[in-house]
Amino acid sequence: MEQNRNTGVTVDSDGDSDLAEKAVVTALQAVLGVSEVPWESRFGVLGGDSLRAVRILSWLWRELDVELPVHALQPHTTVAELADTVREHVEAAQA
Repeated sequence: MEQNRNTGVTVDSDGDSDLAEKAVVTALQAVLGVSEVPWESRFGVLGGDSLRAVRILSWLWRELDVELPVHALQPHTTVAELADTVREHVEAAQA
């Protein structure tokens, strides 16, 4: 697996990115209006606030059918931490 330096999305050897990671990066890019989403960036540093957090969580709910609590996305939350949380919820729903 390789990690894209610009987006932080992990790509498998066959080129498929992790669905949760890709969804998180896409949601952050769309809602925050940023083109690059460094993997270890904190939501607040990227320009996130409480209103944008709700919009991102709503986006993830619509796209992945994953309902996350608002506290899942705080100003100190990193992109990697959010992707891990989304992945855990997706895997739990599939189990």
